[in-house]
Amino acid sequence: MTTVTLAEIPQLWRAESLPSLAAECVPSGDAALDRALGGGWPRPSLIDVLCDAHGIGELRLLLNLLKPARALDASCRPIVLWLSPPHELHAIALTQYGLDPRDHWICDVSQPTDLTWAMTQALRSGACLAVLAWARQLKPAAIRTLRLAAMTGRGVGVLFRSTSEARIASAATLRIALARKEAFLEVSILKMQGRRPSLVRIDVAHMDDCLSARRP
Repeated sequence: MTTVTLAEIPQLWRAESLPSLAAECVPSGDAALDRALGGGWPRPSLIDVLCDAHGIGELRLLLNLLKPARALDASCRPIVLWLSPPHELHAIALTQYGLDPRDHWICDVSQPTDLTWAMTQALRSGACLAVLAWARQLKPAAIRTLRLAAMTGRGVGVLFRSTSEARIASAATLRIALARKEAFLEVSILKMQGRRPSLVRIDVAHMDDCLSARRP
């Protein structure tokens, strides 16, 4: 029996050889994570973040996605929309990270269908630099709609969901799972076009999030 290696098979599709469909890679601030992501966070994109705890460094990890590009027209406000965050935004923390609190808008949405609609409209409009949403009970069709809206508006949508959602397929551009292990944040890259699943450990000793006390 003759053994044939993968390299000897003609016209074999190899995912990692494909160029990224994202027009831009935004550095995460961690060299190991950037290598695993193929250069950084993809933009435009829909990022599916699976996490069971708040304040473990998840917002600090995504901070660079909330900063406007230097080339952005000065007349355009780089709006970041927060949909149903579990805690209040901390204006002082935003300022310390170089963000203008006036550019960060908050909207409470109680129903999953309303949240999907609001996020879709915000992403599709192209008026938001990023839209972050804490969601539950989203159907796969809704996630496909959100990704299309992000690509249309050339922005970034970030969905924060429970790790129990990992069993359900996601059409997001990038899907990661986060877990705090002592002084480290473990970032599991579950799905990204052109990249293999991987695990990156990040020292989060100084990763303070921008959210304060829990809402009443």
